[in-house]
Amino acid sequence: MKKEPMVRNMKIPGVVNTVFLLVVCILGFVLLAPFVIEASTSSIIISSVLIGCAFIAIIFASNHIEKKNKELENNIEELENKRIELEHLVERNAKIEDMISSLVSMFIQPNDTDAIIHKTLERTGTLCNTGNSYLYLFKQNGAAYMSHQWKSEKHADRTSVFERKAVSHLSWIRAKLDRRQIIVLTENEESEERTGKEQDLLRSNGLKSIFIIPVGSNEELKGFISLENYSVGVDHCQDYTHTLKVVSELVGMALNHRSFLKDLSLFKDLINRSNDFIFVIDLENTNIIDVNQTACQELGHTREEFLNMNEQDIQNLFNDNFWCNDLQEMFGDRYLEPNKTLTRKDNSTLPVELNVTFSNLDHHNYALAIVRDITKRKDIESILEKTKEVMELALDGADLGMWDWNLRTDEVMYNDRWASMAGYELENIEQNINSWRELTHPDDLEMLNANIDNHLKGETPLFESEFRMKNNEGKWQWILARGKLTEWDKNNEPFRFTGTTMDLDERKRFEEELRHSNELKDLFTDIMRHDLLNPAGNVKGFSDVLLEMEQEQTKTHIIKTMQRSIDKLIEMIDSAATFAKLESAEELELSRMDIMMMLKNASEQFYQHLREKNMDLEIRARGNYPAMLNPIVEEIFANFISNAIKYSPENTKVILDIEDHYDEWKVKVIDSGEGIPDESKPLVFDRFKRVHKKGVKGTGLGLAIVKKIAELLGGSVGIEDNPEGQGSVFWVRLKKAYADEHQNDIHNEPDEISCNDTFANNDQAVMNDC
Repeated sequence: MKKEPMVRNMKIPGVVNTVFLLVVCILGFVLLAPFVIEASTSSIIISSVLIGCAFIAIIFASNHIEKKNKELENNIEELENKRIELEHLVERNAKIEDMISSLVSMFIQPNDTDAIIHKTLERTGTLCNTGNSYLYLFKQNGAAYMSHQWKSEKHADRTSVFERKAVSHLSWIRAKLDRRQIIVLTENEESEERTGKEQDLLRSNGLKSIFIIPVGSNEELKGFISLENYSVGVDHCQDYTHTLKVVSELVGMALNHRSFLKDLSLFKDLINRSNDFIFVIDLENTNIIDVNQTACQELGHTREEFLNMNEQDIQNLFNDNFWCNDLQEMFGDRYLEPNKTLTRKDNSTLPVELNVTFSNLDHHNYALAIVRDITKRKDIESILEKTKEVMELALDGADLGMWDWNLRTDEVMYNDRWASMAGYELENIEQNINSWRELTHPDDLEMLNANIDNHLKGETPLFESEFRMKNNEGKWQWILARGKLTEWDKNNEPFRFTGTTMDLDERKRFEEELRHSNELKDLFTDIMRHDLLNPAGNVKGFSDVLLEMEQEQTKTHIIKTMQRSIDKLIEMIDSAATFAKLESAEELELSRMDIMMMLKNASEQFYQHLREKNMDLEIRARGNYPAMLNPIVEEIFANFISNAIKYSPENTKVILDIEDHYDEWKVKVIDSGEGIPDESKPLVFDRFKRVHKKGVKGTGLGLAIVKKIAELLGGSVGIEDNPEGQGSVFWVRLKKAYADEHQNDIHNEPDEISCNDTFANNDQAVMNDC
């Protein structure tokens, strides 16, 4: 700048040229004047010509000088511009050099990559004179999130445009980024390539320009840096395009380093949290160079104590010196010892599994020792061993054979009992499913395979099949096999099928004998009901005829005694036959019936018995009582009413009542007899168990039949003391039948049936005195 006046003074100014011309003119007139005075024409002409030539030479020289002055001025201006540009480049390069050197120095030892990235954004924003700068990274799904940011004090309250508008919605910008191209957006610049969304992005956020630099590493786009300007254009930023590319690469390196540190930290954390004890041993110097926290916690040593152990200490720790043996030559790079012990700091031992991996790095030998605590495994093995013993004892006690079928290989493991059950030795049985099928009866094989397939398909919760198997004598022996799927592979396909076998031969013989016995029992029941009951009925009829014909008192007494015996015989035959039929029945067909109607029907048959003892029958319940019943329920009511009449004194009353008990009806028959002691009540419904009643005889089957009928109807029976005085209450509970229509109300006004009642109207009985 100081040389500018001197350079400009180098040109000849135009005023000097003019003065020089005037001096020449004056000098010409001075020279010409004498000749004019002397009137020398030739001299005047010659002088004038000389003066004219001088004038012409002067004018030409003046123009030439002026032209040279112009050229000199242009050259001077051009040199000045280049000097200014050079100064600007020197200043910019100084900034770049300062920025790059500071960033590189930070990246040489990047202790805190996040701080380095933030400092890089700050330096970049300052260099480009931008408002704010942001670093966005892409997630796995392609969405961008802000990772780091730097804001100038002037624009600290501003929000990045990409927080309001996701870059995934700006297809032109995203396409440019995918091609790793730097993107420049200005408020006035228009382009046919981009859409109106980019211009709206600037206008809606009050931006002058945006400079977007892609950031990547290893040919992968990691994200982008957004330089957002609120007051100036992008011309200033464009001067640093190459520098920004270097910054992009540095940020990519920082991201890689951060990812590496993150993975390293995660790996280190996982190593320290591992359930196994992990040691890294330097085999050349025989010392531990690294150990995880689990080993320190479980073995009682600190990390420093491990790292300071000498060879003897390490040998005491592992109870071995495997690094001195030729294990690597024998077993290769990996060595496993499943049963070893480690010594803790307190000298207690720990059962472990030792897994050693040998490695060589830069001609230096190392060993990675992974030690697993197998205390729990040892405990489980002990429990399994005991469980196995218990299971074998249980199988021996239950006389069961066991099989374990591998569905993938068709290999089947049998125990000794499986083979000995059919008289074979286990070593003579092939350990596969074909040995089982070959011993199975051909007629049972299809059924056996079908049962197996149904269980494998999940159609049955358990496998169960009875089939015949050929024993060592060549005879067919009945076998019961039960089993279940116990294991599936990773594709959820059945893998393991385990079960037992039982010798059914003896049970089958017993079942056959029982079936034959049941046939004989049914035959005997039919004989009783037909071949015995018919003659007894004939005797009963003839005795009635004799009683009417005989007038002599002694003979009449004998005939009546004979009638009572015949009645007892008929009752015994009928009760025994009924009980036998009920014993063989498994269920009864039920339908909706009215208990009140059934109760009244059962009461009608005792009209004569009530008359003979001058007794009354009172029905307290009124209305309808729908229940799920079978007509055989009348046997229960009839038995209760008959017993109540038998065991009650003359001139008393038998009461029938029905109570509502939630989902059941409780039908009660109340008598006025002697009652039943508490110790005898549990026995009255057992077969052939009778409570002694003076003057009354019976078979002891009646109440047993009642109990069996109630059970088949899904109900129950019982006995209580009469709360109103002397006597007992026999009751039966029967399940209600529900319908959509409302049930009739239950009335408490009593009905009574007397010995004189004709039972003409079942809905209303009339009380009469006998």
